[in-house]
Amino acid sequence: MAFARSVHRHLRRLTERAVGAPDSTYDCIAPCLGSDAPRDSAVIAARDRARQEFTHRLQPGSGTRCLSLLLGGLGLASIGILSSGWVGQSTGMDTEVVVILAGILIVLSLLAFALGLAAKRKFVVADGGATVTPAFPTGDTPESAQIAVVQDATGDWTWSVLHLETRAESTDRATTRAAATEQIERLQATIGSAGLLEVSESAFRLAADRDGAWRWTLVRADGSRVSAATREFDGRDDAETAVSFLKEHGPDADLIDVEGGAFTLAEHRERWHWQLVDDERTPLAESETGYAGQEEADAAAETFADRFAQAEVLDVDHVGVELHERGDGWAWRIVDDADTVVADSIGTFDTRRDAESAANAVLPALESVAVIVSGEPTFERYRSGGEWHWRLVDETDHVIARSAAGTPERGGTDRAIERFGETARDAAVVEIEAAEYEVYPASETAEDRTAPAAGTDSRSAAVADGAGTPVPETAAETTDAESGWHWRLVTDDREVVAASSDPYADAESASAAIERVREQARDAEFIEFENAAFRVYESDAGEWRWRLLDEDGTVLADSGAEHASRGDAAEAMLTLKEQAPDADVLEIETAAFELFVTADDEWGWRLIDGTGRLVAKDPATHPTREAARGAMIRLLDHLESDVRTMDRPIFQVSGADDWHWRFVLPTGETVAVAATTDPTRDALVENLSAVRETAATAGDASIDDVAIQLYDSGDWHWRLLDRDREELADGTGSYPDREAALEAVETLTSHADEAPIFTIEDAAIRLDDGDGWSWDLVDRDREVIASAATAVDTKRELVADIADVRRLAPLAEPVEFGVASFDLVATEDDRWRWQLRDEDGRVVAIGSDRYDSKETARDAVSEVRRLIDRASVLAIDSAAFELHADDDEWVWRLVDEYDSTMVESTQTYATRTAAREAIADLKAHVPDGEITVDE
Repeated sequence: MAFARSVHRHLRRLTERAVGAPDSTYDCIAPCLGSDAPRDSAVIAARDRARQEFTHRLQPGSGTRCLSLLLGGLGLASIGILSSGWVGQSTGMDTEVVVILAGILIVLSLLAFALGLAAKRKFVVADGGATVTPAFPTGDTPESAQIAVVQDATGDWTWSVLHLETRAESTDRATTRAAATEQIERLQATIGSAGLLEVSESAFRLAADRDGAWRWTLVRADGSRVSAATREFDGRDDAETAVSFLKEHGPDADLIDVEGGAFTLAEHRERWHWQLVDDERTPLAESETGYAGQEEADAAAETFADRFAQAEVLDVDHVGVELHERGDGWAWRIVDDADTVVADSIGTFDTRRDAESAANAVLPALESVAVIVSGEPTFERYRSGGEWHWRLVDETDHVIARSAAGTPERGGTDRAIERFGETARDAAVVEIEAAEYEVYPASETAEDRTAPAAGTDSRSAAVADGAGTPVPETAAETTDAESGWHWRLVTDDREVVAASSDPYADAESASAAIERVREQARDAEFIEFENAAFRVYESDAGEWRWRLLDEDGTVLADSGAEHASRGDAAEAMLTLKEQAPDADVLEIETAAFELFVTADDEWGWRLIDGTGRLVAKDPATHPTREAARGAMIRLLDHLESDVRTMDRPIFQVSGADDWHWRFVLPTGETVAVAATTDPTRDALVENLSAVRETAATAGDASIDDVAIQLYDSGDWHWRLLDRDREELADGTGSYPDREAALEAVETLTSHADEAPIFTIEDAAIRLDDGDGWSWDLVDRDREVIASAATAVDTKRELVADIADVRRLAPLAEPVEFGVASFDLVATEDDRWRWQLRDEDGRVVAIGSDRYDSKETARDAVSEVRRLIDRASVLAIDSAAFELHADDDEWVWRLVDEYDSTMVESTQTYATRTAAREAIADLKAHVPDGEITVDE
């Protein structure tokens, strides 16, 4: 009995550690141990826990652990049994011990079997993916089945059919517990009446879906899918017709193998598309649009081959200029590296050569282009006709003032802009009725003294010439020529009628000189001479003198002495006349107007006072004596005009039908004129307020040949202007803010010098580096004809691909299909699959498997031919169990009337009979099986 008690202790330890052992295990063992076997609290607690766990489920991992312990116990018991004879002989024990050990071995074997099954029944629940054992069948009827519903790690619900062990599992997942339960209830309603179908060869399965559309599926003997229909059929007859075509022509269908390049055709959404492939069936190019029929797609592929071979590659790094036809002429437009038109010329040209010349003129100018902003007042200086000019643009983008004349150097224009901007705000408004005397200070610089009066021609330039005249004898007329005062008589159109010959000390002296001119001119005689002349005159001091003047009034000789009488002066003069016999003798007692001829055979006039001094001179010359006389008469006509001191610039206004203004400096230089006219004087004066303010606040910009103007019209845009503000091109893009527009302009101007000029004759190959490098074949209107089938990583690879297309496309022939033809195609993941096409190239079947290489796919076609040839045709119209042989073992699945798998076996069966018995067992117990849910 000591040995029995020792065995009892080991058994108790095993029972305590073997979680899940039912109390029947202990109850079966205890009688064998005898009445002295202890039933202490530890054993009883272990028994209760075992009962509870068998009623519900085993704890995670307990099956494996207990199985190990029980196997150890079995080994121990086996040793006891084998050694029982030796023990009995050596210890004198009877056979009772042997019987006890045999009973222990039997019970533990049953327990090990149960735990082994429990260790196999594991599934994943939603909580962290822990492994648990599904509910074990319970109840009074041990043959009943249970259906366990469990939530997996993804949140979907699955279920398993349990009958002592897991017999079958669902193939679909349900998103909710209710949906899973609904599927189970449908299974329970269906399984009892499901038929039995044994599939020993490949088969075409025909079935209708819940919408009544029919499809076919080709499966192997083991139930794995080979192919499926590429479209749905309205009725069973149509589906059977399609299968008949496959059965009849599939086993003998040719395999199309491309050598070099080929055009393949495919129908998508009732439109035909072509694709150029190489000998590895790698797609190289494809049509952009579909065609109504196969013949049209064939013709389009042939046209593509011709156009692609001749097409120019548009390799535009940043910007380029395209010459294109527009209307009845040619135009140019700027495109970026994405072939987006960023600017289009406004005008058209008669020939492409003219458009190219215009583009060639614009591109270099863009390198140093001025950027101006609409709405910002600006002085714009520009070159035209070899001279510099300027204009003033207000905030409404209108030119309101411009330079009166050009200057050969930019500096002259800069000074004019500076004077106008600094003085326009305070300049007075002056209107000259007919003519006025203007008393003005002399120029401050030599440049100002010698600069011609801007805005006037030779007939209106007010320049006094006092060369050769005597120094004034009146102190008031003696002054520094650079700081003195002058006068001029000007008409309303700024024609200078007469001007002073010498500077005066101040404005009053100059005004007094005007009065003397009036006095002298009223009584002046008219004298005309063409040659040099001697002149005798009396000075203001009462002394007599003589001078020899040439025909233009220059003093050639002077008496150098004073004479008491006219006779003495005349006698001295006559002595000299012997040396100048052709000189006239003029005796001047009063002032005189002299008409004279210049060295250039031009005529002019001058006013000489009674003393022989040059008082006033015509600042212009005239082609005829009559014209000079008319100019002299104009002085007399305006002799009594008002005198005005002009020590500041003025806005001189004038008008006949319309009014305009000119901005005149004290020197008489007109530096600015109005860009527009006004209907009335009041309107002009009112608008001058805006001119004054704009001139005082305007910025400045220099325009060589062209300018880019930014403008805001909700979004920002830009346009290209020439030096005269005429629009050359309009930008086609829009930008959210000024900075973005300026950035786009800077991109254009910084790469303009390298921009190519091109023309798309028929088609062009456009490069695109969006998501990888690819190309498009476009026509003149930028309509995409064809595209690269795939993108590559680098531009170098793309250039190589383009070369491949150029090489293969001209020689490629359309793939010709027989009644039925197998075609190998590459998939998006760089694998291969087969397609079966009819004689029109339509895909009627697609392989379900994908292969790593073209050779493997080619080998698979042989198997497909055999499977099609041997395949039976099964019409699925009710639920049925299907038996399939799998590597000499049998599996089954339950398929509903829609050819959807409801449940499939979780194990294989060695014989057909075993599989059929398992099906029968499920048909008997699943309809009434209890549904348990694992939370």
